[in-house]
Amino acid sequence: MVNFNDFSIRKTSTVKLIFLSLATAGIYWYVWLWKLITDINKLYPQKGKCIHRYNWFCALIGIDLISLILNLKGIQKEFIINIADVIWYLVNLLLTLQILINIERYIRENFNIKIKHNVLGWVVFGSFYVNFKINRLNKSIQDGINRKIAQLNS
Repeated sequence: MVNFNDFSIRKTSTVKLIFLSLATAGIYWYVWLWKLITDINKLYPQKGKCIHRYNWFCALIGIDLISLILNLKGIQKEFIINIADVIWYLVNLLLTLQILINIERYIRENFNIKIKHNVLGWVVFGSFYVNFKINRLNKSIQDGINRKIAQLNS
């Protein structure tokens, strides 16, 4: 668990997240995401900065169900890609972007440190990239503090 005063976000091994998500047909991923959003909302409990879990989850699960129904009825066999899956992926990317922005904003406001993100990593790996960044927060914050100390000593 990353913990700086009131800053606390659960850490999960990315390999564990991938394995358990595959083993449970994605259910573990939803549970992990729910807990992550709960932790992030503790950083910004004020209205306008928190992530509205119910809206995001209704959208993601609804689109997932539509995709499943289209696949079961064989409607998607006529198309190269499943449009519902593409929409789900885009909604997931928007949610992970909001998560990254909230974490980055919190670190910037409380530690005066800017965290850099790899856009390609975010687009390709989505929530797994978010998990990777959360697991590296301690190191990122410590590196930022060390850079600031080095700047002050120069």
